[in-house]
Amino acid sequence: MFEFDRRTVRRFVAGDLVAILAFVTVGEYQHSPFLFQPSQAGDLAVQLAGAAVPFLVGWILGSWAFGAYGERVAESWLRLAGATVGGWLVADVIGQLLRSTAFFPGDASPVFFAVAAAFGAIFLLALRTATTTLRDS
Repeated sequence: MFEFDRRTVRRFVAGDLVAILAFVTVGEYQHSPFLFQPSQAGDLAVQLAGAAVPFLVGWILGSWAFGAYGERVAESWLRLAGATVGGWLVADVIGQLLRSTAFFPGDASPVFFAVAAAFGAIFLLALRTATTTLRDS
């Protein structure tokens, strides 16, 4: 808890960014498919950035709080899952709170909180498990 290990950061950070950006991109596509037309590329980039930043800020804080980049996080699947899901739940709360401000698009609805909690955790766990499995094999 409250630690970062440089090797673990190098091991997971790219996949975590991909997972969070994929989660945001899928969500934006579900709610605003018209933005994915070539003529809307500029608007899409702004929308994706605005939607991703609250969750990325939340992930930085949540991953720190739950030791998701700690030295021993990949020692067992239970430790990896606990740190990842715990960190993501913090990220989801912070992301929802930031989205409820005038600075970011979206809002903080209970339904979206639940959807974001489930799908964000699935995206992160899938990539972190794959990274660990591939590295250890």
